[in-house]
Amino acid sequence: MPRSPRRNGLDRRRTIIRRSVIGALVAVCLILFTVYFREGGDGPAHGTQRLAGTVVAPLQSVGSRIVEPFTGAWDWVTGLFDARSENERLTEENAALRAQVLAAADQAAEVARLRALLRITDDVPGGYKPVVASIIGRSPTNWYSRARIDAGTNDGVVVNSPVVAASAPGSSLVGVITSASGGSSVVTFITDSSTRVGATVDGSGGALGVLRPTVGGQLMLDNVPRDFRVRDGAVVRTAGFVADLRLPSVFPRGIPIGQVAGAGSQPVDTFLTIQVTPFADVRALASVAVLTPQSPAARRRAKG
Repeated sequence: MPRSPRRNGLDRRRTIIRRSVIGALVAVCLILFTVYFREGGDGPAHGTQRLAGTVVAPLQSVGSRIVEPFTGAWDWVTGLFDARSENERLTEENAALRAQVLAAADQAAEVARLRALLRITDDVPGGYKPVVASIIGRSPTNWYSRARIDAGTNDGVVVNSPVVAASAPGSSLVGVITSASGGSSVVTFITDSSTRVGATVDGSGGALGVLRPTVGGQLMLDNVPRDFRVRDGAVVRTAGFVADLRLPSVFPRGIPIGQVAGAGSQPVDTFLTIQVTPFADVRALASVAVLTPQSPAARRRAKG
């Protein structure tokens, strides 16, 4: 619909008024800026500015106090998210470092085990050859009794082969092979109730006795006359004879077994009571070395 001439006239007047007001305001601003920059510091424009600042300053202070809790809350929330992210990153790094430490410990233990097994070769009695084997099975009812190893007759292992393990003196007796097949064998430990070992004590003047297991993996050396001097800490070794003294033992003479933990007797006793702690804890063994007989004398020992 076409607009009326009167309506068009009003619109033009309003437009002229708005433009005039804007132009006047621009002119006033220019005048004020000109006066402000040309007058001295104590001029009316500067005085008006200071007065306006004095009036507005309390309002700015109140506004800052009102806004301050919100800005603090925002900083706390953003800080919490940053802390959680940092905590997750540190947790992941900690887990990775723990895994590296465990891997390094396992490698160190394996290196120590292999070095200990290598030292056994220096302590092998004459007429025997060591065959290193891993324990692949144990007695489910008695950790001190028997274990299965991954070496058998195909490796030269025969029944009655002595078995040693790495320990403080280099190697020490831990048992004897009681059954053997092509790829595996069974070790009966010296801590099994059926095992008897003829033994002697270093520094005792030639004391001989029969070593038998007691409880908790400990041993007892019997039949040693009380006139022998047996001191605590003395090394107990294989003596090379069997319990009844009639035949050579399957264990060659001189293999370390353990240390004297205590020795004594009552006035009425004929023999000493000698407690022996084995050098090797058979419960913790992962590897052993089987002394396979090579010489005719060693083979005769193995035949019993």
